[in-house]
Amino acid sequence: MEADSERLLSEAQSADESVRGEAVRSLCPCHAGWTAFEQHVGVVLKALGDSSRVVRAHALHVFMDAARMQVTEEFEYQLQEAEELVRRKRASRFRPEEGVLEARHREELRRRRGRRR
Repeated sequence: MEADSERLLSEAQSADESVRGEAVRSLCPCHAGWTAFEQHVGVVLKALGDSSRVVRAHALHVFMDAARMQVTEEFEYQLQEAEELVRRKRASRFRPEEGVLEARHREELRRRRGRRR
């Protein structure tokens, strides 16, 4: 892991723009994962200001993918929360069979008492 980080940092400072671009692109969280992206986010930030259009494009791609992945994760989390709330609400609306029978029995008793008066 340490050797990979050193190689990556070396390639990110290469004189060859295609080598720099590939080094930056290799930090995309969709390939490298969040840990690698977060560890080397400074390299990607620096690449946004690179003199090469190719390197800047790769850096922008990395940040766009990271943002899209983050938004997707947050959306999925909120969707799961909403689904859980709906499940709870539905469960409270539909009583178990025993509760339904008991409610019918109480209603029948109420009707009978009303007829006697």
